[in-house]
Amino acid sequence: MAVTVLHVIDTLGFGGAERFLAGLVQHLDRDRFRPVVAWLSKAGPFAQRLEEAGIEVVGIHARGHRDAKALITLVRLMRELKVDVVNTHLFVDGFYGRLAALWAGVPARVVTQQNAYDDPRRRLPAWQIWANRALAPFTQRFVAVSQATKEYLHRVEWVPEHKIHVIPNAITPPPPVSEEAVRALRGMWAAREGAGPLVGTVARLEPQKGLDVLVDAMTQVREHLPDVRCVIVGAGALREALAARIRDRGLEGTVRLVGTREDIPVVLASLDVFVLPSRFEGLSLALLEAMAAGRPVVATAVSGTVEVVQDGETGILVPPEDAAALARGIVRVLENREVARRLGAAARQRVLTHYTISAVARQYEALYEELVHA
Repeated sequence: MAVTVLHVIDTLGFGGAERFLAGLVQHLDRDRFRPVVAWLSKAGPFAQRLEEAGIEVVGIHARGHRDAKALITLVRLMRELKVDVVNTHLFVDGFYGRLAALWAGVPARVVTQQNAYDDPRRRLPAWQIWANRALAPFTQRFVAVSQATKEYLHRVEWVPEHKIHVIPNAITPPPPVSEEAVRALRGMWAAREGAGPLVGTVARLEPQKGLDVLVDAMTQVREHLPDVRCVIVGAGALREALAARIRDRGLEGTVRLVGTREDIPVVLASLDVFVLPSRFEGLSLALLEAMAAGRPVVATAVSGTVEVVQDGETGILVPPEDAAALARGIVRVLENREVARRLGAAARQRVLTHYTISAVARQYEALYEELVHA
């Protein structure tokens, strides 16, 4: 019989963890595994996509993050499905999912840890760390998406090293996009006819992503390249603060917040350079997607990013929180087409060699089978 694996996640929106989950469950061997996805608070666009791909999706409809009824609903679901493995992906679903799995008697509990908080000032709140520490003894395996994430789990959340497997995040290589679609998108974002190079990023508008630093850096980039434009794709709590920062810096014609988009392959193909100014990361899906699209990357040298981007070879690394260094990296790529071409080609090759979802799915399958047959 196929092994039933229940993936629990808070929402199925456009975040990196959600994109990774959607790719993973679609690449599991359906003859050996029965993937089911349960969302807690909100469905999001990936719910429909998964259903269309033949994946069973169940909504728990939690009313906030202290909903005891939702926990009971999740327990009942696990018992009805006769779940063999529960795999959670973020803090909220990790808390609910593991408690429910304990209650329901699910034999194997797996946590995929997405972030590495390498700055002590930017860790999870203390109560969340203690909650994770309390649940660690009742969790069979932890998947760290990078070596830095593994070190964080062991050092901060006190997870024994033998319980941690490093399996990187991965992507489905982006499909080819038409030159017509690229021209149309660049034209839509052009401040004027014949506008200059296009810089951009795809990220949640949250403090972690360092987008305030990117806005400040664009002030300096514009001094070198007056016609440069920058697009920030994504949604989040900092939209108004970022919009105010853009106005304060006089960048209304240069930097645009364009919200969430579903045509990410076209977005990436439209960029002359992809920027990831994060303050910390586990292993960014947007970074992998940009590299797979052959975009030259300028990123901050934090946690999991440095395991993917080799400075000067597959991208340019700069210190976090340093707008001037970020600006210099962007200008270097934009002013030298040969550097941009070389970095983009090497980045694409690295991701296609090491970070494809089909290969990573095989590693998850081996982990699930190890737990079920232990």
